[in-house]
Amino acid sequence: MKPFLRIEKPCEESLEKMHDLPDGKFCDLCSKKVLDLSNLNDSEILNIIQQNKGEKFCGIVFKNQINRSLQPKISFSQNHHSRKTTFTKIAAGVILTASIFNSYPAQTKTVTKTEFVFSKSKIFKENTKEEDKTGDGNMIISGKVLIKGTNKPGPQTTVHFITPSRIYSAKTDIKGFYNLKVPKESIKAENLLEFTPEDDDYEGRLMIFNKEELFKKNAIYLAENDARKQYGDISAEGFYANEKSLVLLEGKKLDYKLFNKSLSLFSNKYEVYYIPKAFIKVFTPDEKIEDLFITFVK
Repeated sequence: MKPFLRIEKPCEESLEKMHDLPDGKFCDLCSKKVLDLSNLNDSEILNIIQQNKGEKFCGIVFKNQINRSLQPKISFSQNHHSRKTTFTKIAAGVILTASIFNSYPAQTKTVTKTEFVFSKSKIFKENTKEEDKTGDGNMIISGKVLIKGTNKPGPQTTVHFITPSRIYSAKTDIKGFYNLKVPKESIKAENLLEFTPEDDDYEGRLMIFNKEELFKKNAIYLAENDARKQYGDISAEGFYANEKSLVLLEGKKLDYKLFNKSLSLFSNKYEVYYIPKAFIKVFTPDEKIEDLFITFVK
């Protein structure tokens, strides 16, 4: 899941009572500017989030703009090229910093507060019960994506199998079927899959599958987005980390302050998967962690 917008408490003041501004409204009730994001693309919204340094702000959005992944369009402008050398130095520094933190090993028998629970012996025993469907050490995860309420094939959807060190992806075909090849050793007792439709009229889904469920031919149902407008305090979930966040860069722990600084300067150079608290049990048993950022340098 990429960064997304949330409105925790919609505003009760009528838009008609607010004063018009070139880029939104002004609310006399709370003496705040209300930015109109309803006609902006994801890249423009992410720029506003950066300008606000992740702080909440009042905004107007369509319902289908919230609670879904923001997908920025990457444009390598002249300005980006002029900063290439600077980015390389910072990225190198980030990776170097990450390397001196405790890494999260692919296999471990001792569970610490924020350690991945990958027992080599357990995985081996479990995998011997499964047939190698490819003959090359990989397994095939397959299923179908449908539209909720109609049972018709959904829009083309990207299916992500998310691990700390790599994301495995596949797209659905015209009939909604997907076949995703993943290494046997990456399969755990619980696994996280993301279903991201290319059509914004439908909501994406983040789902946990245990090993038995993973190899069934699952039918995944996508609901339609609500296109009505909402307004109120907008928070940008998954863009900035805090002291209760766990940040992983290429599978290794990274200081959240360093992550925030580098991401604010070069957001287009990173691929970030934001994992809310309800799903982080797949990666760590530490209940003190509020969210997880799985990050890769492009």
